[in-house]
Amino acid sequence: MNTITIPRKLTGGKELVVIPRKEYEEFLRSRKPVERAIMVKRAKSFPVLKKYEKFYAKLDKRLTRALQEVRLGKVHGPFHSMEELRKSLER
Repeated sequence: MNTITIPRKLTGGKELVVIPRKEYEEFLRSRKPVERAIMVKRAKSFPVLKKYEKFYAKLDKRLTRALQEVRLGKVHGPFHSMEELRKSLER
């Protein structure tokens, strides 16, 4: 194994780890962003009449789906003028 001495001036006094480029690239490929599941659920502290429970359950599902679409980049906007909206729709 080869040994390399790197002056502390170059590292700024911090620790330095040297690994082969191939291993570094493999490490980068294996790192995947941690995706947390998005789930909208009404809090227990928000009481709802029984006749509205179905409505709020559907609302929770729709909000969950909308937030997932935002995370995936499937939304456009906000638009500051009608002209911006029109240009976006024409694309």
